[in-house]
Amino acid sequence: MGVPQPATVEMASPSTGQRRVDRWFYISMALLMIFFNVFAFGPSIIDPSRRNVRLPFTPVVTAHAVVAAGWLLLFLTQAMLVATRRTAVHRRVGIFGVVLTLVFILIGSLTVIQSARRGFNLSGDLVPRGAPQDPAAAVGGVLLVLTFAMLAGAGLCYRHRPEVHKRLMLLAMLGGLTNTPVAHAIGHWPGLQPWAGIIFPLSLLMFLSLSAIYDRVSQARIHPVSLWVGLLVFAWSAIFNVVIVPSAPWNEFAAWLLR
Repeated sequence: MGVPQPATVEMASPSTGQRRVDRWFYISMALLMIFFNVFAFGPSIIDPSRRNVRLPFTPVVTAHAVVAAGWLLLFLTQAMLVATRRTAVHRRVGIFGVVLTLVFILIGSLTVIQSARRGFNLSGDLVPRGAPQDPAAAVGGVLLVLTFAMLAGAGLCYRHRPEVHKRLMLLAMLGGLTNTPVAHAIGHWPGLQPWAGIIFPLSLLMFLSLSAIYDRVSQARIHPVSLWVGLLVFAWSAIFNVVIVPSAPWNEFAAWLLR
């Protein structure tokens, strides 16, 4: 994977202080995601009765949770290695990151399918207890895996261009790994569930905007990756959920996949 490599900024002669702030920004983003996941998943792990779905964890779901946590910790580790200028170690660890990313994509896809077959979406908290789950919407969780796969894959392809690489890996985390914890967080607050259709796009837009906001504040310009990739991911998510998921072909695909 190799999250951010040396912060070799493509602007002219950045100051040492700016480089330091740039590196610690990615550490802060990793910590933010880790704490957000703890906040979102913690209550239902401590007290499973608070979940809408009370089915036991399967080996696939457990593996998904472990691999997802491992990927977030790896992102944090890679960001810290860059911040401390241990770039050679960063690159070597990146080899393990490639393997972990591929495993995450595989396990994530299997988890979405298994969860849909059991009658609920990936989070298990968006449908009121006892209510039927729309199979097409449940299988729609594959969007998260696809988004993560495309962004992380692009990030790996651009690993020799640090300014592009680190932003793509950050957007992979913010655009592909936030929807499920947001769903769990909503599940803890029943009053928010009717607003899920608004909360999801707004939260996705907020997370995707963090890279662009940071660029603007720290460098007085927005890097094209932060701007255009963030906008494309948001547009892709909207089209997928509004146009593709309700369509007849997607419903047929979902029915075939869940047979």
